[in-house]
Order: sequence, then structure tokens, then C-alpha cells
Amino acid sequence: MDLKLYTLDRKIGIIGGGQLGKMILDETNKMGLSLSILDPSSESPCCKLSSNFVKGDFNDYDTVTNFGEKHDLISYEIEHINIDALDALVKKGIEVQPSPEILRIIQDKNLQKTFFKKNNFPTSNFTFFKSKKEFINSFKKKNLDFPCVWKKTRYGYDGFGVKVLKSMNDLSELIDSEMIIEDFVPFTKELSVIVAMNKNGDLKAFETVEMEFNSNSNQVEFVISPANISEKTNLNAKKMACDLAKKLNLVGLLAVEMFLTNDGEILINEIAPRPHNSGHFSIDACPTSQFKQHINSIMNLNLGETSHKGCAIMINLVGEKSSNGRVKYENIDLIRNQKGVFIHLYGKKITRPNRKMGHVTVICDNFTTAYKKAKKIKDIIKVKSY
Repeated sequence: MDLKLYTLDRKIGIIGGGQLGKMILDETNKMGLSLSILDPSSESPCCKLSSNFVKGDFNDYDTVTNFGEKHDLISYEIEHINIDALDALVKKGIEVQPSPEILRIIQDKNLQKTFFKKNNFPTSNFTFFKSKKEFINSFKKKNLDFPCVWKKTRYGYDGFGVKVLKSMNDLSELIDSEMIIEDFVPFTKELSVIVAMNKNGDLKAFETVEMEFNSNSNQVEFVISPANISEKTNLNAKKMACDLAKKLNLVGLLAVEMFLTNDGEILINEIAPRPHNSGHFSIDACPTSQFKQHINSIMNLNLGETSHKGCAIMINLVGEKSSNGRVKYENIDLIRNQKGVFIHLYGKKITRPNRKMGHVTVICDNFTTAYKKAKKIKDIIKVKSY
């Protein structure tokens, strides 16, 4: 640990006050650190938990710079931030981690995929289009191979801004925006590796996890750690994530989402420079959670241990399809006292369809028992509205 940097009076600001910010606060409170939070909603999960909550738009240049100027170190739990404001803060000598350069690449899926290709990281082939019209004109000149994947280059999240195109009929549903069209990748599993790197260049990766998605919402339903893959695939995935962190000159946390193809190849899908839904299991399963590791890395502290015993499965709790309004958690008491079951509710007062409202982590000695219990919990717990 770098004792010179570990001072309780260091002023740290986090941009974004959602559930990721809340879980960062859970760790920094244990460490005796005071954090300020910037978020546009006075009902965000962090509002009443942080020592200093600032209500403001993180896409507004002046709001971000005014917030940042009051701190020594700025980080974030969301990608949709005014990059020019972060650049200005760096020029004024305020540390921003992960760096604005990394965030600029992540914010634009065209830049992100181009970075992968340029640096020889395996990923699917893609084509960039400035507009829906440009895409359709190109399609008229050259037949499109179905299926393929349409992605908005900016402001996509939780399945929004991503669509598998199966036929020409799907083209009419696309919104007009900059986009990339990716080759569809036949895969056996979707994987994720979370890696941390500090300013000393120390690296630490969590075990590769397996993600199961809801076929309708395209949201993660289950995260399984460790993934049911060979040790060779696990090591290859972790190495790829670490190599990517080094190439980006990362200081902070990086989540690397991957496809395991039918022939055993690993392809990078997308990355996020922050704590990630695929790492929530670490709160209860690992000696060091992804949230503590995020703080360790941006403060240049020693990185903590990431391994764990047995099997951990995280279940996302999201709003039911027909529910809009004040939230109620149906049947939550049925699992509250079960052994190896850990409930995390995010404190959001209002639910809506597919909104992330909490998660449950199940820890068992073996995968079969853990998965059976996780499936049952997913079936009985319903997030509804009054």
C-alpha cells in the first residue's frame, strides 16, 4: 500500500449515483473515505448515502467542471459523461481515472471496435454507417448477410441500442443514428472478465464468468462464477483482458465482455471502464469486491485477492413487464434467511419494465446446487409496482 496516497482527507468525486455508485460507497465507508456524488436525480440510490450529494447533469460541461474542481480525484460509474469537461479537469491538474482518453474510446462503439482491430484483439467484423439512410443505400448496392447485429454507436445500455437483424423486415424498425453493423457470431457462451490495474502497473483479474441473457430484453439474468469452461479458456480470457488493460494504459477497473465461439475462439464484444453487472457476485464471494478493487486501483493501493471457493451465481432483479410505479418486492421474505443467499436491493423507489432494482447472489459448494437454487429464486421473486 502506498501510505502517502492513503489519506482520509483526499477529496474524491464519483460521477453517477446509481446502484454502482451505491456499492462503491458501501466499500469507501468501510475504508473511512468520504466521497462526493454527482447525479441528476435527487432520488438516486446514492442521494442519502454520500457525504456530499450534488444534483446535476453529467452531460453538462459547466456542471461537470464545477463538480470536478472541488476534488483531487474524479472517477465514474457511468459512461455517458461530457468528455470535454473531463479533459478540462485534467488540464487543471485534477486526476481523472480511468482516463478521459479511455472513456472516449468506450463511448463510441465504432472507435471501440476500431481500437480492437487496430491492436489485433480478436473481435467480429463490422462496418460503420453515419445514418440509417447511408446504411440502407449501402444495403441496396450490396446484399446484407442475415442474421447480423445492429448497434447504435453511442448511448446504448442494458440491451437498448442493440438488435439482431434477421430479415429485411427488421430494417424498418431501426432508428436514425450513427451505427455499426457487425457480423453475427455463433457462440456457445457469453463471458466476462473484470480486471483492475493501478498506476504502478499492478494487474489483477477476477475469474472468468459466464453470463446468461434474457432472450427478450437482452439483459443479463444470471452471472455464473467461475464459468463452466476449460482452464485453458479461462486463462486465455483473463490474459486477453489483462493485455487490453495494458494497451489502454488503464488505471481503474475494466469489464471485458466476450463471446466463446462454436470452435472455441474468444472474441471481444464490448468493454466498460467501471464496475460492471457481471462482477456483483464478488461482493459476497471474493475477499475483495470489484467495488473495493476499483477504489484500490484509482488510489494506487495494493490490489486485493480476487479468487473464491465454490460456485457463486448472481441473479438480476428487474422490473416486471407490466409494472410502472412505486416498487414492491414480491416473495422476498421467502429467501431472506436462506443459507448462502445474499440479497442486495438498490433503494430505487420507482420500478419500470426491465429496470435493474437489485440482485441476489447464491453461493454453494457446487454449480448444480447453486444453479438450481438461483433458478428457483428467479421464478419466485417478482419486482412489481403498487
